[in-house]
Amino acid sequence: MLSAELHSDPARARDAARRFADALAAEALLDQTARLEATLAADGGLEALFALEQALDLAWPCPAPTCELIWATQAADEVLRLRAFDEAGRLLLARAYCAKEAKHG
Repeated sequence: MLSAELHSDPARARDAARRFADALAAEALLDQTARLEATLAADGGLEALFALEQALDLAWPCPAPTCELIWATQAADEVLRLRAFDEAGRLLLARAYCAKEAKHG
């Protein structure tokens, strides 16, 4: 499952964070992003949450926006959810990754 892989293989977290940053850039939304929200399913473990935070910082081409990390209290089909918001709090982009997507791409 992705959550365990995020803990044991930080490259998985970097890949998901980079794909999210790339998707924002492709939509010309990267510079408008003021806040990120990252939700990791509960079975991910605290170490996975910290690995994800580092991966988001590394994936950003400039200083990363404020990042809100959420460790969900329950397991979910979507192991990782990433959302970006502008200064006014409007949702710019949302992506959800299940274990299979995060593994393969």
